Amino acid sequence: MLGDTEKMKIRICFVLLAVVLATPRVSHAKVLFGQDYTWLSYLRYDYGDGDLSYLDDGNGGSVLVNFNHESDQDIQLGVDYVEADGERLLQDVEIDILTFKADIVHTFSETDTVKPFINIGLRVQDRDVTGPATGSDDTDVGLGLGIGVELELAPMLMAKISANHDNVGDEANYFTAMLGCWFSDDLLGTIGIGREFDGDSTYLQAGVVFAY
Repeated sequence: MLGDTEKMKIRICFVLLAVVLATPRVSHAKVLFGQDYTWLSYLRYDYGDGDLSYLDDGNGGSVLVNFNHESDQDIQLGVDYVEADGERLLQDVEIDILTFKADIVHTFSETDTVKPFINIGLRVQDRDVTGPATGSDDTDVGLGLGIGVELELAPMLMAKISANHDNVGDEANYFTAMLGCWFSDDLLGTIGIGREFDGDSTYLQAGVVFAY
């Protein structure tokens, strides 16, 4: 469960978002698809009651670089890292997971306000385990698939919703939802949530996008 400190951080994020909304600085909202950008995120994981429930909350980060290749196609390169520790069988456990991603993203819409998309790409995951965890050190290569939509919601606001499947390491089916607010024409602040159903884990996301 989230502690008082984490709940306070979430409240602060929403307050900052409300302040930004009260001071419009961009001409209109826009989706991310079709732009060149770098997205930096902080991730906070709660492992719930699943196979990793013996872990305390995990901390991680991600970097995603997007290149617009054609009017209906983007190319994405990214890296995710998460570390968590806990206790199992009366011994300390630590797990570090580093994942590299390379995706092609294709949209079916020519409108600027709604962009349904599919993505497919390569996943390379390295897992480093210390202690009696339910898994062991491993490096895996697999595929990732996803479907979702980006859309404008209101002046300055956009959203992204997706459902994904990765078959690297432990297969994962997960849902993500992100709300973004344009601080300027090339700076987007984001908050979001992700839910991994097989492992019963949830993460909160806060980040910033630099468009160029």
